[in-house]
Amino acid sequence: MTKNFTRRARFIPRTYPALALAGALLALAPTGCAEKPQRKIADMDPYVGGRPAPMQPIRRPPPRPEPVARRPAPQPSRPASGDSAWTPARGISGRWECIVIHHSGSDTGSPQSMREWHVRGRGWDDLGYHFVIGNGVNYPDGQVFVGGRWNQQKHGAHCKTPNNYYNDHGIGICLIGDLDDHPPTPKQIATLARLADFLTQKCRIPRSKIHTHGGVTHKTACPGKHFALSTVLRKMSSYASTGEDYEPDVEVALDPEFVSGPYPATP
Repeated sequence: MTKNFTRRARFIPRTYPALALAGALLALAPTGCAEKPQRKIADMDPYVGGRPAPMQPIRRPPPRPEPVARRPAPQPSRPASGDSAWTPARGISGRWECIVIHHSGSDTGSPQSMREWHVRGRGWDDLGYHFVIGNGVNYPDGQVFVGGRWNQQKHGAHCKTPNNYYNDHGIGICLIGDLDDHPPTPKQIATLARLADFLTQKCRIPRSKIHTHGGVTHKTACPGKHFALSTVLRKMSSYASTGEDYEPDVEVALDPEFVSGPYPATP
């Protein structure tokens, strides 16, 4: 027992320095397969390589305005013949019993300027006459302008009387020109005769019911001292006796919706 203990005691002092030296060498040796410390994403600078430019808001192009449908300016149409243009699309009313002839009192007028005056200046809803015949100055000589009132078979605004009979039942025809200063042109007379002949036949108006403005009211010289109704009546008779056919130029009225409004007292 004492012998074995002695051997162990001798062994410990001999082996201890070797163990201590081995531990020191292990401490100095490289770690070999030991895991290297790794950087975590949370530890990294998120802006390596420079910060990005700040985000800009998306700019959308402004919406294009929808095109506004513009109604084209009403334009007159040109029918092939007088009779077809003088017959409204819905036919001729049975209200017409007479014809009243006027002059414009100005050589420079036109259906459009007269209509503008009647609507803007006098507050009416349209041109007061049913037909206008040009004199060749600002409207072709002998050409007929068919007014909106005739297209709509609407009462006139051209010959005021106490009972308004001649506006309600009279067809108003105006010759452009100052017929107090000079007579109408030959083409105006020919066209007026042809138009009056057409109206008397279609509306069954006797020729005795073809009047002048002054002949109805006795308050005006319209259609002027140089106008002779007898000349028109003779021309109408020549159409009936000889069968002569005359087709004047015709222009249909501007769109009646171009101006709208209440209908005031008529002249």
